[in-house]
Amino acid sequence: IAVCTQATEESLKMLSEIGIKSIEIPGHLQINPFKVSKGDLKRVTELSNAYGVSIVASNSIYPPDFSHASNSEPLRRKSIEYTYKLAEAASEISCPILVWGSGKARSIPFEVSLEEGRERNLKVLKEAAKAGEEFNVKFAVEPLPKNETNFVNTMDEALKLVEDVNSDFVRVMADVRHMVREEPDLMESLRIAREKIIHVHLADNNSGVPGRGIIDFRRLFRCFREIGYGGVMSIEARLGENQKEELKFALGVVAQSF
Repeated sequence: IAVCTQATEESLKMLSEIGIKSIEIPGHLQINPFKVSKGDLKRVTELSNAYGVSIVASNSIYPPDFSHASNSEPLRRKSIEYTYKLAEAASEISCPILVWGSGKARSIPFEVSLEEGRERNLKVLKEAAKAGEEFNVKFAVEPLPKNETNFVNTMDEALKLVEDVNSDFVRVMADVRHMVREEPDLMESLRIAREKIIHVHLADNNSGVPGRGIIDFRRLFRCFREIGYGGVMSIEARLGENQKEELKFALGVVAQSF
């Protein structure tokens, strides 16, 4: 179990104190190759090592002003260049998974056809595949709800995109909170995607930590056992003012659900 949060001394200390040994960091803030130096990357690695918390993934990897499907060729080139360098930066801190979410960056502008927008996003993902292979980093395509993006809202759409990329370094991830909203049958979607899932985000339906809403996590974890998923699960949820107590509560719910 990991937690999605920035790798600061305060957060790493908190995670270490409650026995959480993994963290998922915001890519556009902490491994952004256009803004973060190799010295900065080294310091993040040293800090995480000091508290015994490994960096297992990175989400929010693109800044919000990026646009993979823009009519602007310089903007599209920027996405491709950034994606390649991001994989290199992730390898510098031994971060094995980059979550290809970032709904704003991949959204298709209204003036661009869906077909053209898909092809432009696909071009970025093909660059991700090449970079992933070179630096041994995997990209996980995250289906997002319609209020966050108009491109890849369901697991089926994510699987088709991954199939078109055709690389072991581009797979899918399952965000439980989003899937509850968009999938006709959450468990069946997980079963269909079973061989392609390399990462999971955990939150309840209301964006709180597991156990604060109505998702049946015991049934959910039975499904994960059924499909043989043995990878990282990151808690990506609103933690409120008392983060430590919320995470302790979440860990209890997860432990009872296994």
